Amino acid sequence: MGDLTEFSTWPGHPNIFYKVTSGAVAFSVKGETHAAVGLAKKSGADCEHVIVIGHNECWVNRSGKCIERHRGSNMLSSQAFTKFWISWHNSVLQFGRTNDGIPLIRKEIPVSDIKYVTFSAYNGEAMHWKLYLPPKLEKLQPKKVQGGLEWVKGGDSLPNGALIGGYEKEMLYVIRAKHHAITLAPGKFVPSLGLAIMSWGGEAHIKSDFEVLCGYNCIWVPTIGDILPVGAVVAGYAGQEPLYVGRVVKSGHLLLGKVLMSHKVCYFPYKDREFSKQEYEILVNPEISMDSPNCCDKERLSGESEPYLAYYEHARSSISSDTESE
Repeated sequence: MGDLTEFSTWPGHPNIFYKVTSGAVAFSVKGETHAAVGLAKKSGADCEHVIVIGHNECWVNRSGKCIERHRGSNMLSSQAFTKFWISWHNSVLQFGRTNDGIPLIRKEIPVSDIKYVTFSAYNGEAMHWKLYLPPKLEKLQPKKVQGGLEWVKGGDSLPNGALIGGYEKEMLYVIRAKHHAITLAPGKFVPSLGLAIMSWGGEAHIKSDFEVLCGYNCIWVPTIGDILPVGAVVAGYAGQEPLYVGRVVKSGHLLLGKVLMSHKVCYFPYKDREFSKQEYEILVNPEISMDSPNCCDKERLSGESEPYLAYYEHARSSISSDTESE
């Protein structure tokens, strides 16, 4: 689930920027007045958007102006920590409480290049935080691919460094599990249920024996069909064919699944069934070179760059729409 980092902030206190590559972050906060979470493209840069959380309202600022507001009650406490989540994906910013997973704010705005988050006291007194992600600062050197990613035996709780991969009312984590004798397939871990779920043969399957992907520095690359980005992370196999970790947008969720290149789709479990989409994102380790066995389509990528780039640009634009019906 990642290291738990606890800290406090005061008005005017220098901000620390945390790098986030998953497109989502979970945190807890308590305090007397207002808390603020900033989203930025670069460490130390001005925040593109700021989510402000008060006791009876929350809102989103862009360039100092409020663009979306929600009024409620007992959103923030001065006595007890309240857990929240923020996600930004496909130009949609969402913010909500973890206890129900329902967004308090959902706003379509250009937030696709956000890579850093920072936390502050908006005004008044100090705010106290718990941050649920590896506290990787800008000055730290990224881990090499050897040993940088590993599959760890899963159980009722998540191991440290578990990779956040999506959200479905809560954060989802990348897992893999065996299915029949010749398949090892990626899927999702749902913390509130304590279950690992993968899909196969048109159905969702619950797995008690599974592994959790742990590590950092991966990115999600939009693609389409059988276009395989360099450095795609091999997560398992179906017979003799490798399987990759993919994710798709459906019904406002960001759902994890498996990519089978010969089928040109990403399969994913949702509401006890298996769905598929041709437009998806695939998990990539950017430090894997083109000579890596992870890149099984080298000739196409190196010898036919123009068609690949055209497909890639099409994928980047088309993945933002979620047209598949339930």
